[in-house]
Amino acid sequence: MSSVPALTPSLAARLQAVARVLGVEILLGEGTDWRFEYGALQVSPSFFAERGHPEDEAIALTMLELWGPARWATLAPARQRRRRSLANASGALEPLLAAVDRLQASGELLGSFPAFREQLAAATLRSLPTGAGGVDLIGMPRHLQWIAAILCLSLAPGAAIHAEAEVAVELEHLETLGAGGAHPLRRVSAPDPARPALRRFERALALLQPPYERLLATDRAQRGLASAGEDPGADDGPGVDGFDSGAGGEDASGTAEGADAADGDTVAAPPEDDRRARAGERRAESEGADLFAAEQAGFLTQVLATPLPATGAIVDELLELPSELEATSSANDDPAASGAAGRSAAVPADLADYRDRAERLSGTIERMRETWHRVIADRLAERRAFARRASADGELLDENRLVATVTAVRAGIRRPEAFLPRESRRRPDRETGSTDYVLLIDRSGSMRGRPASFAADAALVLLEGLAGVERDLAAAERASGTELDLAIRTSLIVYDAEAVVVKPLAGSLDDRSRRRLRAEVRTPGGATNDAAALRAAGEELGVLDGSVSRERGADGIPRRRIVLLISDGGSNDPAEARSELLRLRARGVEVLGIGIGDDELVRRYTPDGSRVDDPRQLPERVLALVEASIPDA
Repeated sequence: MSSVPALTPSLAARLQAVARVLGVEILLGEGTDWRFEYGALQVSPSFFAERGHPEDEAIALTMLELWGPARWATLAPARQRRRRSLANASGALEPLLAAVDRLQASGELLGSFPAFREQLAAATLRSLPTGAGGVDLIGMPRHLQWIAAILCLSLAPGAAIHAEAEVAVELEHLETLGAGGAHPLRRVSAPDPARPALRRFERALALLQPPYERLLATDRAQRGLASAGEDPGADDGPGVDGFDSGAGGEDASGTAEGADAADGDTVAAPPEDDRRARAGERRAESEGADLFAAEQAGFLTQVLATPLPATGAIVDELLELPSELEATSSANDDPAASGAAGRSAAVPADLADYRDRAERLSGTIERMRETWHRVIADRLAERRAFARRASADGELLDENRLVATVTAVRAGIRRPEAFLPRESRRRPDRETGSTDYVLLIDRSGSMRGRPASFAADAALVLLEGLAGVERDLAAAERASGTELDLAIRTSLIVYDAEAVVVKPLAGSLDDRSRRRLRAEVRTPGGATNDAAALRAAGEELGVLDGSVSRERGADGIPRRRIVLLISDGGSNDPAEARSELLRLRARGVEVLGIGIGDDELVRRYTPDGSRVDDPRQLPERVLALVEASIPDA
């Protein structure tokens, strides 16, 4: 094992410079573990020294980690949230995401410390297979050859690269994109103060992800694995957005093998040879997927090893990094996130503005999510309880089996079932369950300007935060293998003379709704028809036609319904509005009013009316009302 490089004055000064940027204390520790203790981040260049890098390279790579993922956690949280979200969505993307991290961190580090260039180039070449003629990538999976090649082009540009023909074609295309100007890799990795880190990250993905996915599809097809859209390392289960893939133990008619068919005939079992063949195919494909995933993991360990992964718990603990913002997006609106080949990398101006607002409001959004994290944790928590069935060993004598136990002993049974052992059980359903939130925003003429702008911010916080909760629920179910029977849905309705549904009631949030949000809320109208808005809310919730009960949704799951209305007061028809309000409340819907600078809504929505004097308080007030809607939040 290599010894820990000495803490030279030069290294100490550089570490302290990074420490001031991060706002934490950095210590050079022993061993290879990086950890956060007593307010200080303990780092060790020997993490890299153990992997064959000499002292100067180990120090350069240590600085790279501190300048990249750790620094971005505080200075570019939106970038890190997007990166985490993409990694969670598809494990197959991790090599690409790690490579983008390495490229962009190197560009930023070398912009401040250019003396590290030689060491980073040497470290890159040392981690790759080389031959007499340069870097020899032949034999590696093609999508990993692509990652290795772009690392060489960016960090060790003088090295000759030998790769498969398909990879060479993609590299040639990359070269043509830079004809007559700066190399594309230079444009996406070099520091650019004019663009936020999230935008630069998206530009890098728009450039590098389509070739990666094409080569990944080729590799999978050659191995006889799943289709290009599936993650080879993912477990079987629901597909994207929770829709089931259709695979299962039943045939297309829903009849299990060997069961009686609908017409009364017995479905013949397939021949034994066929069943063995199919089982062998499934086993071979599973083993191939495992090997494929192992190759990716080995590549990451050898080429892109990091003691401080962007998805790791150490970053969360060190910087309290918020979870990702909504990363799902429509195919046409978010090319960087989808990564489909051939799409434009441009982001529409209204969507870019939305993302900027979301980044500024990220703290409030994360607090919105945190209100439900406690509910999720409570659902997942197990409690120790006595089993219902007695056994020979246990912790408590079952008083209800005393007679049976005495009888068993006299009958010669040496170990009667007399005790109740302890077992772990999931907690039963709580009062807090599935909830629908509908936000109504007045966009009449009097809301023009600051009230409309901050009302749009309140809508952004509610929709993004609760869409994140829905993703958190799905992730918790996947991780625990437990159905939580919990769903959070949101809807947005704006109103003037008429009510307009901007976002229908659903758990997810797409870019179409994002782009409409600010435009619709900030488009001034005339009248203030709050009765129509309340009626539209009832229609979205499905409670007005009597098709669902007060307590349960159409799916039969217990469901709570909450409507929040934001207005500066006034109504075209107060009597009709009150009638719609009472009708909703009679159907079990909680209706909360928020008045801006006026007590009228406080009176009309009593006891659930409140007032803010400054429109800037709207996001916080909406957050507070959601927190208050959750018992013990």
